[in-house]
Amino acid sequence: MAFATVEDYLLRYPDCTYPTATVSALLDDASDAIEGELTPRGIDWTDPSAEFAAKLRRVCCSVAHRAMPANDAAIGASQTTQTAGSYSFSASYSNGYGEVYLNKSDRIKLGIAQGTYVYAEPYGGDEDA
Repeated sequence: MAFATVEDYLLRYPDCTYPTATVSALLDDASDAIEGELTPRGIDWTDPSAEFAAKLRRVCCSVAHRAMPANDAAIGASQTTQTAGSYSFSASYSNGYGEVYLNKSDRIKLGIAQGTYVYAEPYGGDEDA
């Protein structure tokens, strides 16, 4: 079960030129990734409130969009190189393999971000121990 529909995705990203089957498959993959984050934390996603369903929909579209291949050779590139002499062009992508994953911003939106907490004893700790 996908948390977002193709129509939800196209409302957020209207310039998408990929077939609806591709968008639908990535939304399914994104939903699986979200379920994989929620289930171990004991969060029931099967019957979400309207507010939580909206968050799931937004995050699902965002995750799927990150995994969507770029339409243009330079769109979404983290680095590009062009040469006029021998007609060379190269581009590097931050998510070149189209991996489906939740980043920290997605986890914050869903309320499952975990901060890092560190406690250190001042001056080397307890001397009586």
